[in-house]
Amino acid sequence: MTVRDVVSQLKTLSTVSFEWNVRFDHDALANELLTIGITSTRTVTHVLTINDDYEATFAAYNSTARNLVRRAKREGLLVRTSRSSQDVNVYYDIYLRVASAKGTYRFIHPRKLFHGLLELRNDVAFIVAEYDGRVIAGGWFFRDGDGMLYWHAAMNAEFSKYSPMYGIVDHAIRMAHDEGRKSVNFGGSSGIRSLEEFKNKWGAEPTLCWRFQWHNPFWKSMRKVKASLRYAYAR
Repeated sequence: MTVRDVVSQLKTLSTVSFEWNVRFDHDALANELLTIGITSTRTVTHVLTINDDYEATFAAYNSTARNLVRRAKREGLLVRTSRSSQDVNVYYDIYLRVASAKGTYRFIHPRKLFHGLLELRNDVAFIVAEYDGRVIAGGWFFRDGDGMLYWHAAMNAEFSKYSPMYGIVDHAIRMAHDEGRKSVNFGGSSGIRSLEEFKNKWGAEPTLCWRFQWHNPFWKSMRKVKASLRYAYAR
């Protein structure tokens, strides 16, 4: 089945719209979608390119990241992958506290989503940081082809002095090396400077990728009709 065949199956009356995000290194797929004429925008992600030598990658972290990874180890932080539903529940409670404290989250993922991801053993890695027998932070990483995608994380702010997120990200990068992957994709930052700085510390570089969007013209017209009717009745 070609890309054009997939798009033709998506463009049906029952489809209101769809979005297709294309990886930074999938130029051929992006070019196919461009030739079909789907509206596209370029977005920025941060990508760390890796090779077979973890020590060389570690040496390329900036001095702050290297020092904080070492500090996490000195403080006795235990970083491990987890398949535990209990760990997921602890993580989710941390996530809710972080979201409540920030008050800026537009959407809260449901608890069942994380429990479902835990079952995807070959595709998802759940990495937690534990201090004195207590899970204090976690991160979710997706195995995406020959790369790894950093998707979600949360940390108990009471334990920030132990730098758990530095231990978690370093663990994921080492895992990517062990699995023979070629990159770690840190994702976009939505222009948030602190996130960009965090990603830069690992040697991840801003890289362009694609977002393709299609909106069914029929449903767009229907929305305009409904809006006109609401306006008419409101007068």
